[in-house]
Amino acid sequence: MEMKNQIVKNLDKVLNEYAVKNYIPGLAVGVVYDNEVIYTKGFGVKNIETKEPINEYSLFHMASVSKTFVATGIMQLVEQGKIKLDSHLIEYLPYFELKDDRYKKITIRQMLSHISGMPDEEDYEWDKPQYDEGALERYVRSLKDKELMWEPGEKFAYSNIAFEILGDVIEKVSGVSFEDYMKENILDVLKMKESNFLKPLVSKELLTTPHILGTENPYGAKVSEIFPYNRAHGPSSTLCSNVVELCNYAIANMNEGRFEKAKILEANSYEELWKHQAVTGWDGYTSKVGLAWFLGEYKGVKIKSHSGIDTGFRSNLITLPERGISIAIMTNSDYTSLNNLCTNILDIVLGDKIDSIKESFAHHMAKTMVNDGYEMAVKEYKKIKENSIEKYFVNEGELNILAYALLEYNNIKAIELLKISTIVFPESSNLYDSLGEIYLINGDKDLALESYKKSVELNPKNIRGKKILEKLISESK
Repeated sequence: MEMKNQIVKNLDKVLNEYAVKNYIPGLAVGVVYDNEVIYTKGFGVKNIETKEPINEYSLFHMASVSKTFVATGIMQLVEQGKIKLDSHLIEYLPYFELKDDRYKKITIRQMLSHISGMPDEEDYEWDKPQYDEGALERYVRSLKDKELMWEPGEKFAYSNIAFEILGDVIEKVSGVSFEDYMKENILDVLKMKESNFLKPLVSKELLTTPHILGTENPYGAKVSEIFPYNRAHGPSSTLCSNVVELCNYAIANMNEGRFEKAKILEANSYEELWKHQAVTGWDGYTSKVGLAWFLGEYKGVKIKSHSGIDTGFRSNLITLPERGISIAIMTNSDYTSLNNLCTNILDIVLGDKIDSIKESFAHHMAKTMVNDGYEMAVKEYKKIKENSIEKYFVNEGELNILAYALLEYNNIKAIELLKISTIVFPESSNLYDSLGEIYLINGDKDLALESYKKSVELNPKNIRGKKILEKLISESK
């Protein structure tokens, strides 16, 4: 009991501090310890204009955490003998086709583990949402002009499209809509009564508002005009939930499908879900992938997790089944990395003492640059590097996220933040790739060519970057 009390005390301190230091409107966190929910709390506001406070029952758009529910639904149908993981996708969706014939080889397992060769979605049309029951099938049928990136099973590439297709598989095999299947067979079973994939059925009183980055005074959260909902993208993205109910789901997954007297899966299904299928090439505890879930370790403890980001929202679900620990994190903003927060919470629940959470270096630099200009921001970085770098959370990914958030308002500001980012991380192929992309958006082909050249030099495996570089070189002749 003393350990649990200490964890709760430390969480309160760190989370209150985080909410203040990271320019976010709102946050909710749930923690399961020793297979028991010990912490569910909200911080900040649902909407910066109305100022209504967030609590543990406030609902957030879960984005890609939704994909783990799709995997659960598929495994339920596998248990019933209605789906085989290594059967071809077209056995369940005869109308599915792509531009090249290799699509006929794709299996359900390959789709679940992002090794099908399917590309990713580029436009979710959140600004043109569809609400009717036929939206998902229409979307799947609309893919006929797309091509696979490589042979099915060859290597990992994250694909939202794959999960829309899997949602359609669930729909056709079960005979009910994807959303109804999720509600009846997973959400209701786990007493997730407020959670739903179908936004029109979500409580308006509990739902939080999405926020994007505002660069006018004051720097920080700005209400998004768009809510990320489109029934065509339900399986990959549209679950709305709260930390109380997501903890129910976490407990079920850590206990081989069991929650109280109910069960969503048999124990042997987890041998498939959490079996290593491919290497992701990502750092940290997401270095491998199973069926939808990402696999890895943190301080020697095995972790299964999934994160999510869509317009105005971020989320993360982290489980440590061997320790009976799970963490659910939700925020109604899309421009702040949750990495720092996740590792701090993990440290606390694993028994480490956290004195203070670090301030976001990316936000500090972006705010300085927006308010005072590029030259002042460079001077500020040099000053911080010499005197106080240890006080900041310095993260390459967060700098990249913020650059794209700035792109919504000002191409030059996005470019300037990436230029600073490459000074901080001179060996980052990804940052140079992003810089090249934004130079292209801004119409600066010569500078884009130089950036892509540097990116490929730092990472010869950057296939996309190589293709763009070859095209730019060809056009420059």
